Amino acid sequence: MKVTTRNVEFKSEKVMNVCVDVHKDELYLFSRLPKEELADQCRNSNREIERQLRSFIKEASDRNFESICVVCEPTGLYDRKLLRTAHKMGIKTSYVNTENVCRYRQIETNDNSKTDTKDPKVIASLAEQGKLLKIRNLSPKYLTLRKLGAIAERLEVNIVRWKGYLHKNILEFFCEYDMEKDFLLSYIGKAFMKYYSGNPYRIVRSGYNRFEKKMRTIKFIRTKTIDRLWQYAESSVLHELPEEYIECFEEDIKAVYDTLTQLISRKKKVEEQMVSVLNELRAEDPNIPSPTPEVISEKNMAKLLAETGPLSDFEHWRQLLRYAGLNLRERASGTYVGQTKIAKKGRRRLRKILGNIVLPLVPKHKLYGEFYHGKKDIGKMVGNKAMTVTMRNFLRKFFGWYKAGGGDFDRDRWFTCESQYKQKSAA
Repeated sequence: MKVTTRNVEFKSEKVMNVCVDVHKDELYLFSRLPKEELADQCRNSNREIERQLRSFIKEASDRNFESICVVCEPTGLYDRKLLRTAHKMGIKTSYVNTENVCRYRQIETNDNSKTDTKDPKVIASLAEQGKLLKIRNLSPKYLTLRKLGAIAERLEVNIVRWKGYLHKNILEFFCEYDMEKDFLLSYIGKAFMKYYSGNPYRIVRSGYNRFEKKMRTIKFIRTKTIDRLWQYAESSVLHELPEEYIECFEEDIKAVYDTLTQLISRKKKVEEQMVSVLNELRAEDPNIPSPTPEVISEKNMAKLLAETGPLSDFEHWRQLLRYAGLNLRERASGTYVGQTKIAKKGRRRLRKILGNIVLPLVPKHKLYGEFYHGKKDIGKMVGNKAMTVTMRNFLRKFFGWYKAGGGDFDRDRWFTCESQYKQKSAA
């Protein structure tokens, strides 16, 4: 018989759970007490929420409870009014896992139906069993950093989309165009778009001599580049498109290009703001590691900490992996043994940022080259799985770097456990 010792902490204070099923326009509130149940509903507005919470505080006080705790499911948007009002009033808050609510509902009610009055009771049952998730109240600087990170990701997605629009239009209009990737966003490409807006017909009408003279105003441009653009333009105008159609196309390309450059400029400004906030946070918390070439840049560190929040909130690296959704999920029963995969229940943006940080580190001559290719070549892992293992390893080591005081990066220490490193240093 296997005996496991459990250390259970009992709360000395008496807390009444106020369980809320959150909708866009309505809130359904429920509290289960030893001999009675309290239920109510109100509009999802700040004034109504504050009135209801004060009513529940009075009910709790009349029944000798010391405080109340608001418990709800994370909705991503509609629960914000409730939680912010509760925090402003000094009320404790907790989440319950949405997936747990869905599954436990069938256990408690013995059917798969869903109603607005059932869900708060299911949330109450989970709260009674202690199946609660902590809601992190980030400091203003971390809150700002996270918002800037979300804006930067949205801008990045839009930049990729508008690059696609530009490339599609250029190929349809300037059909023989075959310059290098992102040529139009280089200093030569910007001048080319300024003078000719990607219009091959305007280039050919101007003549080679005038075209060359204008392009020569761009510093460091090569004759080879000028000749390539001219040849592509000459070949493209063989279509002989109508003049009105050409004007329409040119205006559209110019509008798309202007939008793209504005998005790129805005993204750069947001990333500079993130670095500025990170420097302020580093002044408050010296354990935050410094940017290190060939490991992590200032910009990527700002994006990473925007998603993790204060690393001091985590007691162990396993908690951080779970927060990121990089913890392992096993499936085994009897003789059946399924595949071990990552849970993917944490922050999606954190996993995306980790992937962007780790990707440049996996070539054979880089920091994770030997580690990554060892997993692929010796361990016979597929690329995605090897990349995930590398992401887990980086996040774990980054957490250790922070806990160690955030000093200078030590490549030998990065891949060596503490005891072996001490032995090597002593020798």
